[in-house]
Amino acid sequence: MADSNHYYVRPVAGVWHVTWNDSPELISSCPSQHEAVALAQLLARHMTSQGRYAEVHIAEPEARRPTWGRKGLAGAAAAAA
Repeated sequence: MADSNHYYVRPVAGVWHVTWNDSPELISSCPSQHEAVALAQLLARHMTSQGRYAEVHIAEPEARRPTWGRKGLAGAAAAAA
């Protein structure tokens, strides 16, 4: 198991965190999912070239809805209509 590396890409409060082997230590915080995934894949390719197993796990993006000028329930009701 020492030769196994797992990189996790997760959305956290509007940014994307890259962590290693489910550790609480943060490798990087990226503004976009694409950037975070690219970093995790780069690290995984490096580990693979060293003869180690590496895998990237990507979480689903947070569900977001546009709020362009709408406030609270009135905005949600207007969107549903």
